[in-house]
Amino acid sequence: MVSVELGTDDLELVARFVLRLGGYAEGLFDYHDFGFEKQVLQNHITQVEEDIRRVINTSGGSALNLRPPNLPVDAIWEEADETWNYGQSLRFAAGASMITERYRERMTPENLRRAFIAKILHECQAGILDDLVDKGRYTFIEAKDLYHHCFASMIDPGFDLNSFRRELALILKQEQLGMFDLMTNITAAFNKLYLGSPNGQDLFYEMERVNERVILGQALTMFHKQPTLDIPKLRRISSGFSAPDPDVAWHERLANYVSHATNHSVIDMCFLSDPVSPAELHSTTRAWYYYDVVIVHLNNIVGVQKDLRSGLVNLALISMREEEVSRLTNLQGYNLNLTVRDYEDQFARTAEFSRRAIRAATRDLEDGAMFYPFITIMIPVVMMADWIGNRDNLIHEYLRMIAPAIRDNGQEGRQVVAEIARPAVRAR
Repeated sequence: MVSVELGTDDLELVARFVLRLGGYAEGLFDYHDFGFEKQVLQNHITQVEEDIRRVINTSGGSALNLRPPNLPVDAIWEEADETWNYGQSLRFAAGASMITERYRERMTPENLRRAFIAKILHECQAGILDDLVDKGRYTFIEAKDLYHHCFASMIDPGFDLNSFRRELALILKQEQLGMFDLMTNITAAFNKLYLGSPNGQDLFYEMERVNERVILGQALTMFHKQPTLDIPKLRRISSGFSAPDPDVAWHERLANYVSHATNHSVIDMCFLSDPVSPAELHSTTRAWYYYDVVIVHLNNIVGVQKDLRSGLVNLALISMREEEVSRLTNLQGYNLNLTVRDYEDQFARTAEFSRRAIRAATRDLEDGAMFYPFITIMIPVVMMADWIGNRDNLIHEYLRMIAPAIRDNGQEGRQVVAEIARPAVRAR
């Protein structure tokens, strides 16, 4: 029996994030017409929180604790000036746990538990790597090697703990060695869960494909920032990346490569009781191509000013000021003056990807539980949570833009449910 335990404090924090973010999302129904009842969203949030509580209540034995030592309790709600932003990673893990709503009825209780833990581990590893690369002086090759070493080892059937530790010690920057043990423990724990999952081996090449995309995308972030800032090089490389539609701009293609959100659906599929059909895998990964872009856009919009102060030109800034930033070789003296129109234009383009995502997801897959309308609302709430309470007007602006697509999908979903239910009514 494959068993991995997480610390109760970590799981409690994920549950608290689910409730806090879910509560905010419920309030949005007082301002926006999404075409379905608030109760649908409430039911999903309640179920996610109850599932996490069951993970907490069935935990026992030795646990892997994720929380950095000496981190103040309140630091989780704001960005902490640490090597790794633990609070943000656990917030994103709360969002990842909501994706399991799509699959929970197709898992045994024990595999549901393992899927939750595996996704929390994966989100934390991705967050650690992102922060290490952003804050360390890595070259493109070094960043690529670090990501590859960790992500490949997490799904490696021949994983060897000692070999992993030796190579990680050589790749990590000296000042970041404090993360060595945690990264090692996360890798070993995820590998154990993945190799013990019902469909993990069948989905190995899909996991590898998604991982390789993220590895390359994240390594390319070296050219977003000083001292290796080179936007024209980014454009030349990213223009060749694949996209489902010809109008996807080069920086939007790169946004898809940078995000690892598709992994969460694939990880859930690893823990399903039945094999995954090629058709379901194709439809799901196509939909999440668009959601990946949405997630990176929203995260970068929220962080555009902070990233610039730390010497990084993120993809939202490139999208809004491509010609301007393409001429820069350093950011000294560069002043960014964003207007309301800048945000509106960026939101409008991001909302278009949300529309494509929800349409792609429901074109071939039945969604009677209205999971995709639910997750399409929760993505901006999770990604823009730093704005809650101080820039709610911008959150509402984006929700106004995506509401029509959610509303249309909700109407289609109710029609599907009615069609399914109608023969049963006649039979009685």
